[in-house]
Formats: sequence, structure tokens, C-alpha cells
Amino acid sequence: MGDIDLHGQMSTLTIPAKIKAKYPALSKSQKVFADFVLSDPVKMARVSIHAAVEEAGVSSATANRFVRSMGYKNYASFRVDLIQNLAAAYEPVDRLKHDMSQKMSADGIIANILREDIANLTETIASVEPATWRAAVDKIKKARRIFVVGFDNGGALGQILANGLLRINPNVHSTVGGSGGFTGLRHIANMNAKDLVIAISFPRYIKDTVRLAELAQSRSIPVLTITDSHRSPLAVIGDLNIYIEAQRQFGTVSNAAILAVIEALLGAILHAHPATIRHAEIFAELSLPWIENP
Repeated sequence: MGDIDLHGQMSTLTIPAKIKAKYPALSKSQKVFADFVLSDPVKMARVSIHAAVEEAGVSSATANRFVRSMGYKNYASFRVDLIQNLAAAYEPVDRLKHDMSQKMSADGIIANILREDIANLTETIASVEPATWRAAVDKIKKARRIFVVGFDNGGALGQILANGLLRINPNVHSTVGGSGGFTGLRHIANMNAKDLVIAISFPRYIKDTVRLAELAQSRSIPVLTITDSHRSPLAVIGDLNIYIEAQRQFGTVSNAAILAVIEALLGAILHAHPATIRHAEIFAELSLPWIENP
């Protein structure tokens, strides 16, 4: 069922996406119930409001206020929408379970993983508000200096983002190679409110990423985070958070989904920046001696 937008069309936002978007404005008790809904939406779709509030440890009044804050008339309409959301969301999962129960070839496994990332990106498109993308592009475009923080796989992803941003801003740095948190301190020590820290972290969250983002926040340096959900330790730090769906059946997280979003974000930034074409011309001219033609 879902919300109606300004044009009279049904909203495509899933219930988890709605909760994440409205989470900061919820009361403390409503956040408890929101966390309970997100922790086991399947159970929530099956039980009555009385069973749900008893297990969540909140009142029926809290649950009703919560669903109204999500845009529903009452708990019954919320539950109907939740069931419909689950049917759509779990369709790729059900298909994967069916495939996993069969004797599978390598090409079958590869196809399932690729379908998984299609689902990840579809969910990200549906859940991130257009205003969030616009704000992210604006922050990056206006920043004097940019420091991209990420470790482990987040470091590799951050390096790709930093390399792309160098096309519009020469003052972009990232945590690379074996550099640790202490190296990050050197960058942050020279930054201020005109600059930007971009922190990338997904489960398992690396402490150095969180600590450097906290340090930037404490020094009033704007922080843009790229992470997985409002439960991420980065969520309470970022001035702006981009939540990417990055589920992976055969691993902790899908780096492919994160990379796809990073490259899409870079595309939007380059399109919006007036220096992009001039930089491309200069780079093309300088790179000619370095390119081996077939």
C-alpha cells in the first residue's frame, strides 16, 4: 500500500527505507519499536500489535504513534504494507534459496551473485532520497580539501573515489596502503569547516574509520558518510549519510554494489563541475605517451 506522493503516485520506498529516513525524528520509545521492526520484519508481518509491543517492550500507543509517523492511518494498514513489502523484497531471496537447494554449476552461482547485486542497487535507488544525492554532490563540489577515510576494503573503495575526485579537485587525499589512523590525523589537523571528510565503512566496521570521522566532527569539519544503515556507528557522526544496500550471500558485504554507487556518484559530480571538460582535455594530452595502442 505505501504512501502517496505529491503527484498522486504510490511511493516506491520500502518500509525499512521509510524507517531509516524518519528515524532521527522518532521519540526514544518509537526508536525502540523501529529497531524491533527492522530486526525481524518477517515476525512483525505475522504477529498482532499486542504481541509485537509485548515483545518489543513498548506500549500500544507507542506502536500506533510510530506507524502514523510513517504515514499510515493505523497499525493494520502498516501491517498490510509490510506483508506486501516482504513479498517483493524476499522474491530474490526465495529464488536464491531454491537455486541453492539444487546442484549448481559455477555459472549458476555467478548468475545468482549478479542478481543479488541488481537487487542491492534497486533497493538503494528506492531508499536514498533525491535530496540526499543532490546534497552530497553539492558538498563535494564546494569542498576546498577532501580527505577520504576507509580501511581494508573501504580503503580500496576510498582510493577509487579519491582518484575520481582528483579530476575536479587537486586537494584530495585518502588513506592508502598501510597508512593507519595516525596518518589520518595529519590530514585532519590541517582541515577546517571549508573542507570535507568522506568516511566509508561497512560491516565489519573498522574502528580507525569511526574514530577519524569522530575527530573531524569534533573539529567542526563536515563529514559525509557512505555506509549501510542508520545502525552503522558512522550514522550518528555524519552531517549527511548515504546508505547503500550491500547484502552478500557468500560474504560480509557486496563491494560491487558499493563501488557501483561510488562510480554513479562520481558521474553526477563530474557532470555538475565546470572544470571537468578542461581537466579531461589536459589529462588526455598528457597521457598520450603513456598509452600503448593495440
